[in-house]
Amino acid sequence: MIAAELEERVETTVQPTVAQETRFNGGVAPQVANHYARILTAGGLPAKARILDLGCGFGRIAMALARRLGPDVDYTGLDPNADGIAWAQQNITPRHPNFRFRRIDVKSKPYNPDGTQDGASFRFPFDDASLDLVFMISVLTHVDLPTVETYAREAARVLKPSGRLVTTIFLLDPEVDRLLAAGKGHFALKYQDGECRVENPANPELVIAHPRARVLEIMDQAGFAKTLVVNGHWSGRPSALPMEFQDLLIAGHDPQGITAPQDRSALPAEAMTPAQAVLYARVIALTGADTVRFSQFITWSNALALNALWWHCDGFKLCLNDGGSAHTGLHFDALQKLGLAQVRPNGGTVPTTFHDLDDAAMIALLIRAGRVTGQSTLFDALVEASANGLRVLEMINAGVRPALRSADGHEIAVGIPAWA
Repeated sequence: MIAAELEERVETTVQPTVAQETRFNGGVAPQVANHYARILTAGGLPAKARILDLGCGFGRIAMALARRLGPDVDYTGLDPNADGIAWAQQNITPRHPNFRFRRIDVKSKPYNPDGTQDGASFRFPFDDASLDLVFMISVLTHVDLPTVETYAREAARVLKPSGRLVTTIFLLDPEVDRLLAAGKGHFALKYQDGECRVENPANPELVIAHPRARVLEIMDQAGFAKTLVVNGHWSGRPSALPMEFQDLLIAGHDPQGITAPQDRSALPAEAMTPAQAVLYARVIALTGADTVRFSQFITWSNALALNALWWHCDGFKLCLNDGGSAHTGLHFDALQKLGLAQVRPNGGTVPTTFHDLDDAAMIALLIRAGRVTGQSTLFDALVEASANGLRVLEMINAGVRPALRSADGHEIAVGIPAWA
């Protein structure tokens, strides 16, 4: 995933500001747009496909789609936020004239509080059976149930017989209720709002979850022949796709055209040597072949290996003190080739500090390093980091204490976040 993200972002000459990312998406997570672009284009689209992106923001997903789709595709992005639409019109359309953006004056307390039109009465500005794809990412998570009904009905109306609707949503069911009550979810959703539940009763559109059974009934009534649900991990339930935070709905008039997206995040990107195959089997055994745990381990081991590399460059060796202060024997040859030895978070590192790094932070560091890095080099580095992670994890699980050891033999305790 990191390799694909880096390869695509190198081609992108314009990016929104961190403030814009945070305003529309709650933070900077560049790989999310590519995740959805892969889902939207899975199975292919007609060369002259007509696409509606309702709730397009500043065009985050549009930019990812523009790198995948040809110039004959007709994309329209609609959003009530004037700033987002203006940015997309100024920065995306000049580079991709077939990607156009229009503001709609639908009322939204978070994004367009002075809007003149209610979402429940909004009609999509397209003819019947005229679109190949309609998608709404992080839209139904911010609207009431009558608006969900309208948007589902309108999507069914404008889609061709072979078209698809892809949308994200928060769905409530008995299992989710139990997880939320136990504090396992990302939100509490304590407040009832009709059939739905919200995080903040003073501003219910910030986060709103809808009953699963009612939403599926709405999709049936709208005229969709099939609606597929892919669980996200927002509720504390394991997600079918590691990148899927919100629940995902895929619907269409042709049941044969609606299939579950395939996840390949836990599969190696390149042919493996026998030694790499053994390592891969160990990680699979450790994570129980669960894609979420697999991704979490890869992220954890990357962060561990990079911190150990930075400490090493500063004259400190990561040791696992079993009474003899043994050096861990970590290897950094492949990681060194990425040019990350001197590219560090926050301008530097303190020996007692451990820098947490998610995939987005890794991508940012690789871009800052400024080296041309192929997938083979990245794969080698991921393998090396995983081997380092396994060694350290096994020692920690055996009760061995990690420490940093300077050239003069002085030791400093260091906190390494647990992975379990």
